[in-house]
Amino acid sequence: MPGLPASVVVKNHIFITTFLLSLFALLPAGMYAQNVYGLEFAGKKIAQELRTSLNLFPDKPLTIKNDLDLSFDLSFAPGYDSYFGYIFRITNEQGQNTDLIYSNQTQSINLVSGDEYTGILFKFPPSEVVGKWYHLQFSFNEQTGIATLKINGQPAGSTTMPAPLGNQLHIVFGTNHNKYSNTYDLPAMRLRDVQIAQAGTTQYHWALRQHDGEKDIDLIHHSKAVVEHPIWLAKAYTEWNTRQTLTVNGNAGVTFDQEKGILYITGQDSLYQFACNGNRLNAIPLAQPRALAAGNVTEYDTKRHQLMNYFVDDQQVAWYDAAQRTWSKPAEGDKVTGFWQHNHFYSSYDSSLYVLGGYGHYHYTAEVQQYNTANDQWKTVVAKGDKFAPRYMAALGTTGNGDSAYILGGHGSATGDQLLNPENFYDLLLFNVKNHTFKKIYTLEKPDRPMAFGNTMVVDTKEKAFYALAYANDRMESSLQLIKGSLEKPGYIQLGNKLPYRFYDIKSTASLYYYPRGQELIAVTLYNAENNVTEIKINTILFPPALLIPDTGIVERDYQYLIWGLTALTALFIGLSLRRKKQEKTTPVITMYQLPEPPKKIPAFRILELPAPVEKQKAAVYLLGHFTVIDKEGNDVTKLFSPLVKELFLLICLHSSFGRKGISSEKINEILWTGRSVKDAKNNRSVNMVKLKNILEKLGDYSLVKENGKWQLTFDGQIYVDVRHCHDLILKNDISQLVQVCGRGGLLMETDYSWLDKFKSDLTTELLHIFTRHLDEHAEHLQPEEVIQTCDSMLHFDSLCEEAVMYKCRALVAMHQHATARSLFRTFKHEYETLYGEPFEKDYLAVMVND
Repeated sequence: MPGLPASVVVKNHIFITTFLLSLFALLPAGMYAQNVYGLEFAGKKIAQELRTSLNLFPDKPLTIKNDLDLSFDLSFAPGYDSYFGYIFRITNEQGQNTDLIYSNQTQSINLVSGDEYTGILFKFPPSEVVGKWYHLQFSFNEQTGIATLKINGQPAGSTTMPAPLGNQLHIVFGTNHNKYSNTYDLPAMRLRDVQIAQAGTTQYHWALRQHDGEKDIDLIHHSKAVVEHPIWLAKAYTEWNTRQTLTVNGNAGVTFDQEKGILYITGQDSLYQFACNGNRLNAIPLAQPRALAAGNVTEYDTKRHQLMNYFVDDQQVAWYDAAQRTWSKPAEGDKVTGFWQHNHFYSSYDSSLYVLGGYGHYHYTAEVQQYNTANDQWKTVVAKGDKFAPRYMAALGTTGNGDSAYILGGHGSATGDQLLNPENFYDLLLFNVKNHTFKKIYTLEKPDRPMAFGNTMVVDTKEKAFYALAYANDRMESSLQLIKGSLEKPGYIQLGNKLPYRFYDIKSTASLYYYPRGQELIAVTLYNAENNVTEIKINTILFPPALLIPDTGIVERDYQYLIWGLTALTALFIGLSLRRKKQEKTTPVITMYQLPEPPKKIPAFRILELPAPVEKQKAAVYLLGHFTVIDKEGNDVTKLFSPLVKELFLLICLHSSFGRKGISSEKINEILWTGRSVKDAKNNRSVNMVKLKNILEKLGDYSLVKENGKWQLTFDGQIYVDVRHCHDLILKNDISQLVQVCGRGGLLMETDYSWLDKFKSDLTTELLHIFTRHLDEHAEHLQPEEVIQTCDSMLHFDSLCEEAVMYKCRALVAMHQHATARSLFRTFKHEYETLYGEPFEKDYLAVMVND
C-alpha cells in the first residue's frame, strides 16, 4: 500500500486478516482448502535400500561464501514407536559432516558437528508433534563460525561450530548412501518447503508439492533435487494406495481391531493378520481347516479382544483360540445365507452383537437380531421409533462407546418383497442400543445414478460427520467413491479418487475402517470367485483425505471458489505483514529448550517464491512442467483455478493452440458435464465461464469468444504463454530456444485427464522427432553440456526415450563422468525391463558406439 504510513498498513493488514479468518469460521465443517503437500520419508520397518532420501544437490555441491540459511517445515508421521535418526546431513569438501539428529531417548532434536554434540537441542516429544508442522531454521555465519537453530521463529540455541561447515556442500535429508557418507537411520518424518538463502536472499525453494516422480524442481532457478523412494503427501491424501492383494481359500470374512491397527481375514485354512503400521501380512495356518458357509461374517469383540465368526441363519457363533489356532465350533460350508449384505456391529455398551437387515430368497428383511456374548443367547429385537425399511447394501458405523449406530441408505422395498417396487434408499437412521429405537435423521437428495454403500462406514461424532464408500449398484464394473457427509443435515462431498470395484451383490463386500494411530482410512474389498476362493484388496488413504467437490448439486459449489479466494487473500495480507517484522538479534548459547506451542489461531502462511518467467513479461501461463499462472502484477494466481475452472480453461486454451480452431460447447458439455441435461450443462458452463473470465482479467488483455460454433482463447502479446512460444519455435526450427522452453518439463505434469492424453502424445512425438533429428545431425559439433541439456528436455517428455539416454551417456563420457553414464544406463535398462517385461536389446558398450 504505497503512500501510507507503516502503522496504517499494518493495522489494515491486521483488520483484513481478522476479517478473512472470521469468514473461514462461518464456513461449514470440512469446507476448507486443505494444505496437503510435502514428502514423507519411509524409515523404520522398511528395508534399508527402500528408505527415502532427498538430495538437494545431486550433480554438484552448493557453493557458499559468507553465510547459509537452511529452513524447512517438519512433521512426524503418525503410528511409530521410534523416531530415531538423521533429519539432514550436510557434508563439506573435506568429508566433514553437520547433522541434525532426532534422539529417541531424550525425545529431542540435536545439532551435531563432526563427531561432537554442539549443545544445541530442543525437546520434540512425538506425542505433541505428530501430525503438526513446525518451521525449523538452521543458520551459519562463516565469519563468526556461529550456528543458530530456530523453531517456529524462536531461538532454540546458538553456538560456535566445533568443525567448519565448509564452502562446497552436499545437503541430504533422510538416508544417505554416497561413497563418503552412509546413514540409514532416519525418523518417519514429513518435510515441505525446503529453502536455502544466502545474504538474506532466498536462492532455492523446493516446495515438495509433487504428486509423483523422483525429483522436485526448485521454484527459483529450476534446480533439480533427487528423491529416492518418495511418499508424496499430495498423492497420499488424494489417492488410495493399494497395500495388499491376496487370495484366500473359501468364503472369507474380514474385521478390524482399531486399537492395534490389525485387519483380520478369516479363511478356510488360515487366519491372516495385516498390520497397517509396517504393511506386514502374516498367514497363520489353522490347526483344523474350517469350511465357511457362504455369507458367514467375522466380527471383533473389543472387550474380550477376541475374534468371533457367525452364520446368522443358524444363530451359531464360533470363537477363535489364538493359542490353539482353532475355532470353538465347526462350520457347514455347503450352506448359503438368507441374510446377504446385512449390517452388523459389536456394541461394548451391552456386550452384544447386533445384526440388521439383509437379503435372501427374493426377500429383504428389516429384522434386528441381538446376540449377547455374556450368556451366549440370541433374540429378535422389537425395534421402536421411526420405520427401518427392509434393506441390504447399506452402510453402518457406530459411535465410540458402541451405544448407537448410524445406518446409511441401502437397497430394498417397503414391503420386503423383491417383486414389489424395489428401490435404493438414501436415508440416514440412528439406532439407539439402549432403548432399541430407530430415529430418521434426514434423506439425501436422490442422485442421477442409483447408489449403494459399502457395508461399514466411519463415524466421527466430534466433527458430526461420517465417511462411507458409495458405488453404482446398476453395473458389475463399478467403482467405490469415498464420501463425507453430515450426521445432522443432508449433503455430502466426494473425497479422493475412485477405486475399481467388481460388484455382484451376493459375491462382493466393501468395508471402510479408520486407524486413529496411523491417521488413515482403510478400504477392504472382497469378491468371491467361482472357484471357492475370495479375492481381497486392501487400500489406504491418509486422513483427513483431500477435498474434492463433485458436480452433484447436493453441496453448494460456490463455497469452493470462496475458499480459494479467501485463502489467497489471507496468505497475501499475512505475508505482507510478516515482511515488516525486524530480524531478531543473536541470542546467547542455549543448551536446552522446551518446544514452543505451534500457532493456534493464525497459521503461518508464507508467500512462495515463483519461478522466473522465460521472458521478461510479468503475466504468464505455463503449461509445460507444473501448471502455473502469473498475473500482470507478477503474483501467482494458480490457486484461484478450481479443479473445474482449471479443466475448462485447459480445454479451451489447448484447443486454441498448435493450429487448432477451438472447441464446441457440445464437446465441453460432454467432457465436463457428462449425463447432465442440455439446460443444466449450459447453466453450469455459463457460471464457470464467468469465473474463468474474472481470473483471466487479472492477466491483461485477452479474447474468449465463440466463432463458427467454437470457443477460442487468445492472449495479448504481453502475456507469455509457453505452449504458444513452443509452437512458434517449432515453426521457426529454433532448436536452442526450444530446448530452453522444454527444460521446464513435459506438458501439464501431474495433470491427468483422458482427453489430455492426445495433446501430450502429439507434442511428445513432434518434439522427440525434432530433437532426435537435431542430435543425429549436429551432436558431433555440439558441446557435451548442450547435448545433455537437449537430452534432459527429451526425457521430460519420455523418461524411456532410448535416443536421449544414448546421447546423454556419450556426452557424459566425453566429460569424463563414466560412473554417472553407467548409472544412467543401468537405471534406464531396469525401468525399460520393468515396463516392457523384456530386457533392453543393447548393452552399455553398444550404446556407446556412435553408429
